[in-house]
Amino acid sequence: MGTLASNRKGYIQGASSGSYSAALSASTGTAFDAQNSNQSNSIQYFQSSGRGGGTFRFVRTFLHFDTSGISGGSSFQLTLTSIQGSSSSDNNIIAVNHTAGSGNGGELANADFNNVVKSTTWSSSTSFASSGTVTITLNAAAATQIINNNDFNVALILTHDQQEEEESPLGEDGAISNGIAFGSAINLTYTDPVSGYGHKVSSVASGSIGKVNTVATASIGKINTVD
Repeated sequence: MGTLASNRKGYIQGASSGSYSAALSASTGTAFDAQNSNQSNSIQYFQSSGRGGGTFRFVRTFLHFDTSGISGGSSFQLTLTSIQGSSSSDNNIIAVNHTAGSGNGGELANADFNNVVKSTTWSSSTSFASSGTVTITLNAAAATQIINNNDFNVALILTHDQQEEEESPLGEDGAISNGIAFGSAINLTYTDPVSGYGHKVSSVASGSIGKVNTVATASIGKINTVD
């Protein structure tokens, strides 16, 4: 089993807007970069109608992993520790691509709030418990990105945020809040690729070979003294 810790972790609180739709399309916010403590509102939707207007805003978490050392593997998952959440589907989150921090793990900036690529999802909708480990199973597109690129950028947002529903998910004033223990490890975990003899044998690709003379390929370093 392989484990890779996040290279950067933080969140951005979107600018307060006068409506739900305006909050969804906010282009800037307040960045809280390089977090290392518990944050109770790191993935959130907040709504307060108020008199003469209102306050609506989203909060999104941004992660970066340096995947230059990963060249294979399977069953990729993202794990983190929750300090606030709910079993309600309203608190479900989804992992999507982002280009914050210049896309290569740089410092989060206020203007990065809307640098999320909601059309490129790295997971399905995932429940967010009020405590303990949250495990997000990453999809095939995420695996391809991790294996073939040096940077893996993950924004964790509410599923409501990603789906951009026409109406607010709250029937009255309040908040949907998920909290992350940024002081705890946020990791990518995965199954290591099979090691061993990685070349063709008698013109057959190594990926199609399970054994050579009854010996599993993972146990073979050389054949006839050839690496």
